[in-house]
Amino acid sequence: MNPALGLSVLRRRAAAAAVPRIAAARQARSYATKQPSPVAQFYKTFTRPIGKVLVLAVFTYQVAYWTWTKLEADEHRAEADATIAALESTVNEYKKTKDGKKDMP
Repeated sequence: MNPALGLSVLRRRAAAAAVPRIAAARQARSYATKQPSPVAQFYKTFTRPIGKVLVLAVFTYQVAYWTWTKLEADEHRAEADATIAALESTVNEYKKTKDGKKDMP
């Protein structure tokens, strides 16, 4: 077989195989220059700021909720302590009254 003939056959095969690659590259370039949709552009632009605002809103809500819960617990504890103090004073008065009656006879 003639080496030049074999080389030309290989060149034709390589050229034929390269045509789909070139067409695929041209097709990819046409997609690369396509403008994104307005919805996609909106999300690309505002996703991070909206996410930051949502995270800060949740954080603020949690801080306010924790503060409110703490204040309510403190108020409940103060009311319970006041009730206990009032009951203790009532019990002490009853003890004094009872001790005073025992001493009388």
